[in-house]
Amino acid sequence: MIKPIILLFSLLLLGCNGPNKKENRSFSDIERKSIDCVKQIFEKDSIFGNIRNHASEKTSLTEVINDYSKNLKSLDYSHCPEEFESAFSKHIDAWLDFRKISDKYPLLRGELHDIFAVIEKSKDSTEFKSRLNQILETWKIVKESSNQ
Repeated sequence: MIKPIILLFSLLLLGCNGPNKKENRSFSDIERKSIDCVKQIFEKDSIFGNIRNHASEKTSLTEVINDYSKNLKSLDYSHCPEEFESAFSKHIDAWLDFRKISDKYPLLRGELHDIFAVIEKSKDSTEFKSRLNQILETWKIVKESSNQ
């Protein structure tokens, strides 16, 4: 009589542990996809950012920002954490908002940081710094939400 009870108890334990192992594996798969998604977004942003920084040598800054934002919006965020996706969306919005400054300088050309140096010394310096600060602050939140 004791052996069937031990067998039954063993089967119950195995039955209880089986689904948990599957759930843990699924959670790991979800977590891995999330990490991979964030990594891919950062890699693409780095590529698009480099293009942005130099495209302004031949194209208006506003057009460059439009292209950069469009490229970022086209990325697949479906496996990224919602907080990260939301933060990145706000970062893109900060760049799009920066066009209120870049629209005032349609003929200005150069590497992005060189253009920024010119605008920073212009009559629009205060607004420039405020809008640039929004870009930097939203980027900080993106980094924080990435858990990296």
